[in-house]
Amino acid sequence: MRFTERTDIAVKILIHLSLLKGAKISIDDLVERYIGHRSQVVAAVQELRKAGMIASIPGRRGGIWINKAPEEISLAEVIRMFETDFCLVKCFSDPASCSIFHCCKFKEVLEVSLNQFFAPLETTSIADLVKGLDDDMLQQAAQAG
Repeated sequence: MRFTERTDIAVKILIHLSLLKGAKISIDDLVERYIGHRSQVVAAVQELRKAGMIASIPGRRGGIWINKAPEEISLAEVIRMFETDFCLVKCFSDPASCSIFHCCKFKEVLEVSLNQFFAPLETTSIADLVKGLDDDMLQQAAQAG
């Protein structure tokens, strides 16, 4: 399984905004910090804003900031928002496509595995990801990258 670039960007945006503790930052500043391509950052910002996780003011003096407490944003919530397909095999979405669907153990193992994959993501918040970090550390990482 591999996440899309937009999911990765969304998590990075939330990390940066959490470290800023409510201060505004422009999308261009985020792009300069190597978060991702501008179009991907803009798309992620729009989705995060729709979900109420971040807020924004347009224009030259505008910017974005964290709008929901980082402790209340789970990684699972963000991942499910951006990743829309967790059908690991065709029969998850189309049981009629499989002649042994009714007795197949493979799909059961995959369902359990997917649930176990999400378990730590459900209990990990954006706040957990920024514990012990500060904005200077992220700046140094961006300059090294």
